[in-house]
Amino acid sequence: MTVIEQAWKTVPTVSAKFLLILIPILMLTTLGFSSIFFYGKYKDLRGALRDRIEAVAEINAVALSSSLWAVDVPAIRNIIQAISVNRELLCIEVADELADGYFAWPDADCRPFAGRPFDGHDSVRRPIQVQNRRLGTLTLHFSYASVDEQIRQEMVNTLWLLLLMLVGTLVTALTAHRLTIGVPLGRLIASIRTAEQEHLRQPVHWSSADELGRVIAAYNGMLTRLDEEEAALRQSEERLGLAIAATRSSVWDYDLRTGQYWWSKEFPALLGYGPSELAMTAETWESLIHPEERRQVIAQSRNRVRDKDSAYATVYRMRRRDGGWAWIEDRATALRDGEGTAVRLTGTMSDVTERMQAERDLARERNILQITLDNTDQGIIMVDRNLRVVMSNRRAAELLDVPAGFLTGNPLFPEIVRLQRAQGAFEDFSIDPDLELDETAVVPDQPFAFKRRRPDGTIIEVRSNPLPEGGFVRTFTDVTVEARSAEEVFHAMEALETAYADLKETQDSLVQAEKMASLALLVAGVAHEINTPVGIAYSCSTHLASKTRALTDAFGKGTMKKSDLTAYVAAAGESSRLIEQNLTRAAELIQSFKRVAVDQTSQERRRFDLHSYLEEIITSLGPRLRKSPHRMTISCPDGIAMDGYPGALSQVITNLVINALTHAFPDGREGRMDLTVEELPDGELDIRFSDDGIGIPPDNLPKVFEPFFTTKRGTGGSGLGLHIVFNLVTQSLGGRISVDSPAPDSPAPDSPAHDSPAHDSPAHDSTAPNGTARQGTTFILRLPATAPHMTGAAGEAPETDEA
Repeated sequence: MTVIEQAWKTVPTVSAKFLLILIPILMLTTLGFSSIFFYGKYKDLRGALRDRIEAVAEINAVALSSSLWAVDVPAIRNIIQAISVNRELLCIEVADELADGYFAWPDADCRPFAGRPFDGHDSVRRPIQVQNRRLGTLTLHFSYASVDEQIRQEMVNTLWLLLLMLVGTLVTALTAHRLTIGVPLGRLIASIRTAEQEHLRQPVHWSSADELGRVIAAYNGMLTRLDEEEAALRQSEERLGLAIAATRSSVWDYDLRTGQYWWSKEFPALLGYGPSELAMTAETWESLIHPEERRQVIAQSRNRVRDKDSAYATVYRMRRRDGGWAWIEDRATALRDGEGTAVRLTGTMSDVTERMQAERDLARERNILQITLDNTDQGIIMVDRNLRVVMSNRRAAELLDVPAGFLTGNPLFPEIVRLQRAQGAFEDFSIDPDLELDETAVVPDQPFAFKRRRPDGTIIEVRSNPLPEGGFVRTFTDVTVEARSAEEVFHAMEALETAYADLKETQDSLVQAEKMASLALLVAGVAHEINTPVGIAYSCSTHLASKTRALTDAFGKGTMKKSDLTAYVAAAGESSRLIEQNLTRAAELIQSFKRVAVDQTSQERRRFDLHSYLEEIITSLGPRLRKSPHRMTISCPDGIAMDGYPGALSQVITNLVINALTHAFPDGREGRMDLTVEELPDGELDIRFSDDGIGIPPDNLPKVFEPFFTTKRGTGGSGLGLHIVFNLVTQSLGGRISVDSPAPDSPAPDSPAHDSPAHDSPAHDSTAPNGTARQGTTFILRLPATAPHMTGAAGEAPETDEA
């Protein structure tokens, strides 16, 4: 292979290499295709000859049948003589198997031609029959000599034609090669030699769309770019000189092998010296360095030689000609040999005195800012785009409940979250923006604010604002006092709203009072609820009337004093406030009581998909569920359609969920609530709402649906929560409801009864009288898929008087 490669490299021209490749390929290709063609044609000719002989044998076997049956020897010989006119036949034989007769042509025996088909001979045999009776056989021995001769003649003619075509192809190929490759390639070589010998760049005058044309175009483009780059390089050198002068920088070079030191003319000017006032030596450079920094700078310079790094930067002071000191930024690059040893140092020196002064001023301002921030009442931190704390004050560590030294170490923000989580900061709040930031590490790009309660009860208001370059600034404010006041107001309003909603729903029980066995208890409860504010208002009015009579008597007798009037004004103001407050409470209770009666007729009836509607109900409770550590699941087959009052069903499910959230888990542990639906064959639906909370004592189970049954009446509860659910299920939805709460055998400590102003029912008292703990409650609803029509439920509520 080496000899062939060397010989190939010595071929002087591309045309010669082209011929050395083209001629063998053309010859081999031509011979190969010709061989395949003639072989196929030879097979076809042999097949055609054999078919023709078989046809002759078939026809004459039929002709010989009658002569052989009659043993007509002259006729047999005449037929054999007629067959012999085919010049390809070598021998003909007819065998009479009945009479043991045998006839042959041209000799008496054809055996020399039998059994040798590969010697250019072959034979065809056909039976001679009369009425399906075999008389003998006809055998024709023939030769393929005519076929061989025809093939030979055609091969000779074809070879001459191929030779002429090969010559013409070579001439055409050489001409095309010359026109398409030789001429442009020669011009390209000439241009390259001119550029090498005369240093003159001349473009090649050739234009074509083929590969060589693109190569020449690329070559011409390269020449153009070289000219442009040389011009740009000259311009860049000029700009570099101007930039060095404008930025008050200089270039230096130190050859470690020869010890030769060089710097540009700008270096002496940086220090106020003339171009020839400083000798270009390393000793001169060392003598100009500030004495306090000289040892360290020289040591760093020597380390550059030993270190494997290629780039260095340092800042130090050098003496000016006027005796002052200039801050110099020295940047160097090391050139190393193949073994990694530094042989040359090249770099720049720039005057950064103004920058160093600005950095000192900035550090001083930062120190003032940090002192100011540390003395503010708010905690402040700044986090960059990589979630790393880059700034914080002392108050931030206090409000985040982390060590002060932890923030000064510039930790990642998720590390702060994990430290707080380890200290139990998020145990009561499963949803917190910082927890999401800890898991996803995605910097928020929108401002937001929220409040967080620490384990010690402190409430922190957190405000976060994104930075334009990424990251955010966050402030922390202690709003415990304000938040607790707001919570108290909110809880009071929530209790009033809940009581109002409970009383509003009680009219359902009055409309269907005959279905409830506790009508008297209902009336007594309503009377008791209204009697309290009315009694207080009456007492206050009586007291005010007494004070008024006393003041009137004093005025009439002329004995009224200023203190009497002041006391009367104070008493009148307080009495008026109490009268107004309690009468407003009584009016709200009466109005709510009246509205409960028309709720049943104010609902709209329609057809809806149960699964989708249950998901919508739970979604509407999302804010309440997300504030709790509990889980809610829905299991409902698809395709269940209800025809009824979705508003009533929504109120039932909402009451059950909020009832469980409020009362089933008083110990704060994580719980689970399940809502399952099963389609029954009789057109009813089995809907079960269950929780794994503390359960209901067995003594209270028969009373949970009774109106005003509650163990928390003194704390504002009215006991209407589950009574409303019962009325909605049995009246609006036309179904049935029951409750089940199994009792475990283990005793449990006492806990508050399951009742509040929001849902006034004892549905989840934690313990029974015997101290047995409850475990979970299940409400079972049996509802028809098509609810019965309610009187007046046409989508409009009847008018009611507003108290």
